Formats: sequence, structure tokens, C-alpha cells
Amino acid sequence: MYEGKLPAKRYQKTIEFLKGAVSTQEAILDLGVQNPLTELMTREGFDVLNTRGEDLDLDVSTVRDSDRPVLTAFEILEHLVSPFSLLQESSATKLVASV
Repeated sequence: MYEGKLPAKRYQKTIEFLKGAVSTQEAILDLGVQNPLTELMTREGFDVLNTRGEDLDLDVSTVRDSDRPVLTAFEILEHLVSPFSLLQESSATKLVASV
């Protein structure tokens, strides 16, 4: 998908913001499948679990069943029909998102 063209500047800014908002002691549920940003987050010491690629408009079970205190959504909410319905299912106390 990225074909050697990672958005390095955006990823670095995202990691800098994440470090200021979230402790590495707080487990993260990241909306979307594992990707290069997920790998960078993990290398920076974050405990990240991704959703499995399910249609998050239809299947919110991973979000609903997660007890992770942080929900991240980087460049994904704009692809959902109704992101509010998904976010309502989360018990996370922090949301870090970009669109």
C-alpha cells in the first residue's frame, strides 16, 4: 500500500503528539489494521492492539469488548458512515484521533 512512500513527517508529528497525550503505561486500541504507524508506536514503547479489519460500521464488537483506556483513530473516522455510533461503544477514557 505505501510502496516505499511512508508519510514520515506526519508519522513523526503524530508520535510527538501521542507522547504528550498518552503514557506508554496506557494500553491503546487503534482503529484499523496494523500498519507502519502501528509499528512505529510499538517501537516507541506503546502497547498497541489493532482492530482486525472488520467493517467498523457493522461490527463494533472489538471496540465494545475492549478495556483499553486509550482509543486511537488515525485517518480512519472519515471512512466510516457513522463514526459516532462506533465511538459510543468505547469505554476508553481517552480518544486520540486525526482526520
